[in-house]
Amino acid sequence: MGSWSFGEAERLKKCSSFEAVRFAKIRSGHISKGWASVAAGSELQHSRALLKRGKGKKREKDHRLTQSQRSNPGTSSASPAGNMYEPQLARTFSAEEARAAIRTVLEGRLKGAKYEPQGSALAAVELAEGVKKAVKALGYERYKIVCYLVLGEATASDLSCCSRAVWSPNVDTFAEFCFQNDSLFALCLVFAVYQE
Repeated sequence: MGSWSFGEAERLKKCSSFEAVRFAKIRSGHISKGWASVAAGSELQHSRALLKRGKGKKREKDHRLTQSQRSNPGTSSASPAGNMYEPQLARTFSAEEARAAIRTVLEGRLKGAKYEPQGSALAAVELAEGVKKAVKALGYERYKIVCYLVLGEATASDLSCCSRAVWSPNVDTFAEFCFQNDSLFALCLVFAVYQE
């Protein structure tokens, strides 16, 4: 028989009938000399033509979908994800207002502070809660506020922080502020996630 890759062999194991196996071999073009005949060769050409025609129809359908999306951008049936709900906001979250609130809290509490390793964990939690309360006081009712704060000693070394989230880029956003003095730094990220 012909050479098979691991993925093709696994796919063929799932086929339940001889016709499905034969079609899979014809589709992939792996027909051995002993098994193929003139009729099988013409069948191979016929199968390839059917596959190309099917791909052409799919391309036409995709093209029609993109055309309808351009002509009717507000319809939900034209969205590629299917029936997707888009939230309607009364008031969107302002990252600038949140950044100003973060700045006032961090500068007010850390202005003349010195870094102490023993109490830094508790201080970071208290700062995060204070920032969260200040951002919630801005009055964004339908947003869930998540505060991420890193408190550390200001040294000559570097620090990388990263986060990952699943959200809607249309309505969800974040604000950040980094405070630094001679002794410590505080990096604060506030994520605003819209919830129904």
